[in-house]
Amino acid sequence: MFANVFALPGLFEFGQLASPSVLLAALVIAVIASAETMLSVAAVDKMHDGPRAKYNRELGAQGVGNAVCGLFGALPMTGVIVRSSANVQAGARSRWSAILHGLWLLAFVAALPQALELVPTAALAGILIVTGWRLIQLEHARGLFQRHGALPAAVWAATLILVVAVDLLTGVLVGLALAMVEIVPHLRKRYLVVHTGEEKDGSVSVRLAGSATFLQLPQLEKALADVPAGTDVKLETRRLDYIDHTTREMLTEWADRRSNGGGARVHLERPSARHEERLAAALAQPER
Repeated sequence: MFANVFALPGLFEFGQLASPSVLLAALVIAVIASAETMLSVAAVDKMHDGPRAKYNRELGAQGVGNAVCGLFGALPMTGVIVRSSANVQAGARSRWSAILHGLWLLAFVAALPQALELVPTAALAGILIVTGWRLIQLEHARGLFQRHGALPAAVWAATLILVVAVDLLTGVLVGLALAMVEIVPHLRKRYLVVHTGEEKDGSVSVRLAGSATFLQLPQLEKALADVPAGTDVKLETRRLDYIDHTTREMLTEWADRRSNGGGARVHLERPSARHEERLAAALAQPER
């Protein structure tokens, strides 16, 4: 049975690894799959208040999984927002939901393949359409326009239209390209630098300098995750040359989680008048 399902590569297939076209295809698949996974992870993190995802672990697991898929002749895998959002909407609270999701799929494919063939494709398409429609938040688009201007909202709309009209890959690539157009002029400035330290009053200071864009989100999220829970934070941004809307929203969501989770407050210290008025307003929290 397994011999009919799995086909291990031979010497000829391994020899193809020296082909430039094969290496280019592998690189393209790796970049696109990684980008889609990171986008899915970031989107799912916004749907719940539980532990944040670890980007390096996600990419490492995907790499190991795709290496195994390649050995057995399976299609490459990537994170998918539809299945992840379905878990969150069903009330999932831990990573066991993703593991059990995979185990259920394996059990049905292995034990009931004939039953799966009886499921109408139209029914599956309907489920995907409903789940995808629930992911579209027009309020989010209006909020982007009101808080960050027309460009982020236009990138969101263009990505959505291309995903629906063409395919997911095209939409993601165009969305990334448009987002890069927004931040390219600022990449020539200083790279994002994050300094943390303990203050005399027991709070923790987080000082940001340089250009804060979505390209440095993993670095910034790791630094923020290391701040002890329940501790007040003084966030200083006056040395920032630029901050994009993605980073600004991540900071406000992080501040909200700290406030709601343990009563800790995040104070914006000496904001730069050039671009931090919106961040200051977003981080303003009522006294508890």
